[in-house]
Amino acid sequence: MKNKIMFILLCSLTLFACKKNVTSVTANTGTITVTPESAVPTAVISSFNASFSTATEREWQHNPDDSFTCQFNMDHQRHEAHFDDKGHESSHSVICTDAAVPGLVLDAFRQGFPVDNVYEWNLTNENTWKAHFMRSAVKWEVTFSNDGIMLKSEHE
Repeated sequence: MKNKIMFILLCSLTLFACKKNVTSVTANTGTITVTPESAVPTAVISSFNASFSTATEREWQHNPDDSFTCQFNMDHQRHEAHFDDKGHESSHSVICTDAAVPGLVLDAFRQGFPVDNVYEWNLTNENTWKAHFMRSAVKWEVTFSNDGIMLKSEHE
């Protein structure tokens, strides 16, 4: 019985590991300006609702290139989706903490980047993992396969 309780507790913590506190709108890279949903084009909202009808706690951001980003909760996870101003969805990913990332991926990241701290992990539609971190005021994104193979490394 004790083992079952511990298992249930561990599963519950894992499910909520990706949930974001929506009162915080700051990131390591600066302040994020949240755009009211009423300022998002109807085509974008319609496309979003068609793809993510059960989404809650939506936060919209209007990007400099006139695209829109929405972070939201769905299925006990935090998600991020990107849309152009016509409503075309360009990407979707799940935002996670280290607890949800496979051990092989975490080990591979730590081998290649031993002193860097990831502020956000994303699980993409292609079933790859993207690590986001800052190094000397430069934003990095490193992509790994589920097997822990580094596929791409980029920085601004």
